[in-house]
Amino acid sequence: MNEVAWLDVTIMKCPNCGRYYAEASWYAIDMASDIECGECGYTFNSKRSAVDRVLIEFELNHEEKAKNVRINMHYPVKNSKET
Repeated sequence: MNEVAWLDVTIMKCPNCGRYYAEASWYAIDMASDIECGECGYTFNSKRSAVDRVLIEFELNHEEKAKNVRINMHYPVKNSKET
């Protein structure tokens, strides 16, 4: 049987130019960090700009290397603009 590892990821969107970013949820949601867009230079809050949050599952092979990746589940994303 192959082993698995998980990563909780938040997808956010720059409110200025619309470019998407993916970041670890502990950084984006829990810390509500500000991010500078690499496209337009606008600084925005990752929590307020979150559009999706997913649990990514990595299937590892017998050499403990990533073999397959899939979305295990979607978490509800509160409209962070309200919080």
